[in-house]
Amino acid sequence: MRFRLRDSAVRFILSIGVLLLFHVAEDASAQHGPPVDDRGISCEPCDANCDSLIDELDIAAFVDALLGDQPGCSPCRGDFDNDGEVNGQDMQPLLDCLLVPPETGACCEPSTACFLANEAECQGGWFGPGSSCDPDPCITGDMTAYRPQHGAGYFPFARTAVSDFDEESSTQGPGIRINAPSDDDPMGEDDLIEVTLAIDQPGAEVALRRSHGHLKVWTTRTKDVGTEIPFLNDKTSSVPFGPGETMTTVWVEWAVPMHGTADLVLEPSTVAASLDVLRFHSFVGIVMALGGEGQVPSVPVDLNHGTFVVAVGLYDQGFDVHLHDEDDVAPDGSGPVFDEVVNAIRHRLVDEVGIFGYSHGGGSTYDLADRLDADRAGIGRFEIRFTSYADAVENDSDVDISQELRRPPSSGYHANHYQNGSFADFFLDGGPVPNSEPSPTGLNVEVTPWGAGATHFEVDDFVQVRDFIETNLVSNVTP
Repeated sequence: MRFRLRDSAVRFILSIGVLLLFHVAEDASAQHGPPVDDRGISCEPCDANCDSLIDELDIAAFVDALLGDQPGCSPCRGDFDNDGEVNGQDMQPLLDCLLVPPETGACCEPSTACFLANEAECQGGWFGPGSSCDPDPCITGDMTAYRPQHGAGYFPFARTAVSDFDEESSTQGPGIRINAPSDDDPMGEDDLIEVTLAIDQPGAEVALRRSHGHLKVWTTRTKDVGTEIPFLNDKTSSVPFGPGETMTTVWVEWAVPMHGTADLVLEPSTVAASLDVLRFHSFVGIVMALGGEGQVPSVPVDLNHGTFVVAVGLYDQGFDVHLHDEDDVAPDGSGPVFDEVVNAIRHRLVDEVGIFGYSHGGGSTYDLADRLDADRAGIGRFEIRFTSYADAVENDSDVDISQELRRPPSSGYHANHYQNGSFADFFLDGGPVPNSEPSPTGLNVEVTPWGAGATHFEVDDFVQVRDFIETNLVSNVTP
């Protein structure tokens, strides 16, 4: 029968009675209740005052619920038998809850040493009731992802780690190419991302957890038979380390023809406690950087090759960037650069293209865009989102000196920087191009204080030009 007593004296007597019963047990102590829900309301009937603690302060709130004349802070407070009422049958379960301490075990939290706690108190990895901190089960682990490879290695880029600051970013974290079965890799398998795993003590057992089945993990770059690390319920068994080793390398693949992001989490094999997280994003865009005549990609990058300096900066920011000699684009737009873009569109679901080049590389930018636009019906769905010329010269041959004054077909945004040729640079120059940025036809750098007296050989090296290209490509092309 529900209590309907209203007298404050009755409430006082009940509270004192329950409190006295509570203190009968010598070992009773405050304990953390379970986590609150997303509204901040506890669903633990023993936490009658909804403060996320289970202690003697819950007695008064329980008595209020027992008397039925106070609004509850939670729909389940005090109702241990879940019958929709708080009554005398709920008093003994309340005492049991208050008097029986929860079991403790080893707890590992970030930046703390191992300590004993109950499951509710442990905000990190809990190793279960009765587990011990001797020996110390807490593991420190780290993952480092690297930017994409090109062929059998990283050239024409240096091996570049994703910074700790960026590794959980959905745009600047580790970008990864979709590796559909039909994807053509003429230079060899280069779609998997290198990831190094490090632990603080040899023999520590760690596992990988994935947020989505799009990710696969291998111990070899070329997916050799028998080297896939299987997942069971999206978690692997212990990652293999060599005897006495604290570092190993795995290769991550995006194996499903669908875009998205997916997390790879490093955690102890026996408990769900994150040690480090990498957030992979599948590449939506592709960027082609074309140098000038005689400019060959190198590592480290030649600081006088401004186009390649910009490309390296974009690579560091998480873009799928490809560096090429301008002659990798034929006068009709065909060649390995065209093939790479088409393959990315057809088989890696890339649908945004960025192209920029200097001198003859500017002429090749036009030729590539023209060929892509002319053949788009047979290629697939894509947009040329960004193009740029730096003192562009047509590239019908190695000795072509004609200004490239044509805007790349179907380009959504075109940047143009040029100077006026003179005897000092053999009269090589670009020129105004309709509907270019800065509006309306681009910028003659010689009319600026920083570009006054510039020659053809300097236009791509001005930091103002490089920053303009990089900033506007980032604004128009998705990594």
